[in-house]
Amino acid sequence: MAIRIELWIDGQLVDGAEEWWDFLEASLPDDGEGTAGFPLLGRVDPFGEVLVTGKELGALSAEVRQLLPQALEQARPLLEKLADLCDKGSLGTAAELRFIGD
Repeated sequence: MAIRIELWIDGQLVDGAEEWWDFLEASLPDDGEGTAGFPLLGRVDPFGEVLVTGKELGALSAEVRQLLPQALEQARPLLEKLADLCDKGSLGTAAELRFIGD
């Protein structure tokens, strides 16, 4: 499934990406507890909408960087872009990262 990711800062769309979420989702560990180690990434629904704001951006960036070394090769460009979007959002005030699924 393709998912659109938009970074909004102070009510302005400043950056984003549109990528297949399937490889990232397949990279999340299946430890019998769902995505317990990656709660923010686990919240993303490729069929719905999720909003990540404020301090959650730093936590999401940390999750992404933790997952990156063990992720499928196909998921790495999206993970790197996602970490970049989180970092940009952490610098601004009133930042939101919107995940918009199909």
